[in-house]
Amino acid sequence: MAVMPECANCGTALSGPYCSNCGQKASDYHRPFWWILGEFLDSVFGYDSRTFRTIWLLFAEPGEFTRRYVAGERASMLPPFRLFVIASVVFFLTLQLTGIAMVAFKMETLSLKDLPPAAAEELKKEKANGMTIVDDEKRTVVSMDFFVPADQIQHVKLTKEQRRTVLAAEDAFKVDAKDADPDEVGWLHWIQTKAKRVQDGYERALADPIKLNGPLNVWLPRLMLFLVPIFALLLAIMHWWPRVFFIEHLVFSTHIHTVVFVALSLLALSAAILGDSGFMGAVWLILAIYLWMAMYRVYGRSWWLTSIKFMALLMVYSVILSVGMGLVFVMALSEV
Repeated sequence: MAVMPECANCGTALSGPYCSNCGQKASDYHRPFWWILGEFLDSVFGYDSRTFRTIWLLFAEPGEFTRRYVAGERASMLPPFRLFVIASVVFFLTLQLTGIAMVAFKMETLSLKDLPPAAAEELKKEKANGMTIVDDEKRTVVSMDFFVPADQIQHVKLTKEQRRTVLAAEDAFKVDAKDADPDEVGWLHWIQTKAKRVQDGYERALADPIKLNGPLNVWLPRLMLFLVPIFALLLAIMHWWPRVFFIEHLVFSTHIHTVVFVALSLLALSAAILGDSGFMGAVWLILAIYLWMAMYRVYGRSWWLTSIKFMALLMVYSVILSVGMGLVFVMALSEV
């Protein structure tokens, strides 16, 4: 940006890019829109020597990036939130360019006659629910696969009988407003309407699983953005003494979720290249070890104390993540 001869805010003569009197940056925004857009993209996604140094510290030495950043060594590294944005954009671009679906329903019909007696008896006890379709002589089990190439996705047309059993739970959401408080009727009808939309979306997602991934790609970034400060808050509770400022926990949380996005991008690439995402279990194990090592380096506690805090953090965060993913899944189904 062009530097002006005097400060537009206080009129002081300028001797550099910042006013010595009021501190305002001397920038001229009387430029075409495309120039401003280019400056913005360059400031967010621009690559320089800091990029490679940041990537090395982030992955080769768990926690070292955070430790140096909060210690004040910031000029030589990318800002945490910019790195988080870049990693999230790369992940969703990878999904789009490779044609990978994050989630796809898979239906498998099992004939009771062909199964061992014990397994057949166990399946006979199953009742119609969201993940099991009950017929007279067979059970259709619905499961979810993750990171599935588009050419491997099943497109299933439900039979009338299957459709009845999939939507059998609809009666559970019907509202009897006769005995309800007048102030609650509106909420009850809203819940019923939302449940009906989720059920309809579930049926459409069974028939065409790729439809579910559009809404998921919208809601998942919102969830991750929400989880970053939640994870930081959990870190603050786990490390309440000696005192660590919340902004330091937030920086660490941002770095951890950046690594998660990179790991998910690698899973999507492996699914696109190999046609299988069988590495998922190994990736989650590596991420857990990475978090454990990063916590030890950043907070400087002993190994045994770090291990205790790590296990407690993992258990609580897993519950929060599961609830969050469930809500995201419900919202996505309601928009299919």
